[in-house]
Amino acid sequence: MPRSMEPTRRFTALAFTSALLLGACTGGPAYSSGDGGTGATGSVETGPTPAETFTPGVGIYTYENAGLKVTVDIQGDSGTLEIDNGTEHDLDPPDLYVRDAVDGHQVELDVAQSAPVPAGDRATFYVSFDEVDIDRIGLLILLFGKDNFGAFVRTG
Repeated sequence: MPRSMEPTRRFTALAFTSALLLGACTGGPAYSSGDGGTGATGSVETGPTPAETFTPGVGIYTYENAGLKVTVDIQGDSGTLEIDNGTEHDLDPPDLYVRDAVDGHQVELDVAQSAPVPAGDRATFYVSFDEVDIDRIGLLILLFGKDNFGAFVRTG
């Protein structure tokens, strides 16, 4: 056999072996040997993870970023907005709004006696939710002055 055929033969054997190993490693078909096996092994996909359920009328939303931690605790139609300004920057007065989960319209919330929060300080404000049902909150958005800081995550 010519010497030039030897590398081609080695490559073909290597490619064939690699294909077999790759098929075994990636969940390729498993075959029963007659011992009662049922086919492929491994975890079985059971569908999407179910959504968490929360207590109706009660909710805790959190926002954390770069030293700033903000928590909104809602009980019915009122709640508190707790701010821990662990940043090096003073913050303008806080404000909140909601995007309705059903149709996306914006609902302004009333943050009572909103005031600036100096760097390193903590502050608590009362918030009225009387114009929005907690179960219809699609997004709860945080503002400081005119700056939109983004959405909260519901954690409770």
